[in-house]
Amino acid sequence: MRFSDPYQPRLAPSESSVIKVLDPERIDRINRHLMRSRRGDLETTCVLSGVTLIVFLIGIGLLEGPLFAKLILAAFLCLMIGGWCAIKWVSSQEQPRFDVAEIPVEQLQGYFDRRWVRAAGKPYVRYSFGNYPLHIQTCASLYFSGDTQLKLNRRYRVDALYITGLNSSESGYYLLEETFQEIFDDSDLSAEEKAEVAEREERINEELKAQHKRLYRLYRSPQGELAAVAIGFNFAACLLTLLWSFSAGLKWVTGIALVALSLVLLIPDAGDDHHWFTLGLLLSAGVFGAFGNRWREKQVLSRGMVLVDSLRSCNPEQAIADYRRKVEETAAKNNDCTP
Repeated sequence: MRFSDPYQPRLAPSESSVIKVLDPERIDRINRHLMRSRRGDLETTCVLSGVTLIVFLIGIGLLEGPLFAKLILAAFLCLMIGGWCAIKWVSSQEQPRFDVAEIPVEQLQGYFDRRWVRAAGKPYVRYSFGNYPLHIQTCASLYFSGDTQLKLNRRYRVDALYITGLNSSESGYYLLEETFQEIFDDSDLSAEEKAEVAEREERINEELKAQHKRLYRLYRSPQGELAAVAIGFNFAACLLTLLWSFSAGLKWVTGIALVALSLVLLIPDAGDDHHWFTLGLLLSAGVFGAFGNRWREKQVLSRGMVLVDSLRSCNPEQAIADYRRKVEETAAKNNDCTP
């Protein structure tokens, strides 16, 4: 069994044991979870399409031209975006409903692993369990936080359902979180498998050391690490300002906001009668940026403290204490080395 590749073909039925059939209550809960995720994708598409439509309609309202032409263009955009949402809704309705009642429960065992990967240029952490492909709704990252967090250097046995979807991301093992059992006896592992486990643990330790260094820099200078977060919150402030100015009839300000929506701050060249607008814009952007940075700083620090120790400690409070101790030790060493 290889632990490095999470996309090996599914094991044959003879290689995994069928142990039981799920009870009706658990079947209903899993079906609701799977359907809720599908509805969430549809709702996200509709919300994003609606925001895009609002921005386009504001842009059309700023154009100079006959009102009839504007109405035709606006109607075309509404039909196009509304049709896209309708197609997505019909497609979701045509997909078969999830029903795991007839799916047998299989018992899997292996180690969890995590790797940094890139998708569409964006880095994220991908978790895998042995050589079993995981279903998209198996949120393995949630298993490594909280009071009952699992460990990357432990072997586990867990019940799972193999769910077949319309594509590869919707096909895989759906792990039943409440059935995790730690395996303490590793005598059944071959020498090659034990070597792979040791190599994997050494790699994870190196990643954790790098994370320690990154979190130390964040601890010492959070604003430097989180400067880009303000852009997102100020983007929201600019979007609210865009809607505000359009409703107030300030078309020239709306045009500037529409072009500069992704800038950190928007400072229009307002006249004497509109200084209140400039002040309100700066205050809204400042509030979004300040509170956004503060919230993000707390989230990254608190989450990082637990993730750094997810390999060893089962106690989040102990993980936080260990992290602070490491930060203090690093700071003391740096002070000693400073001439």
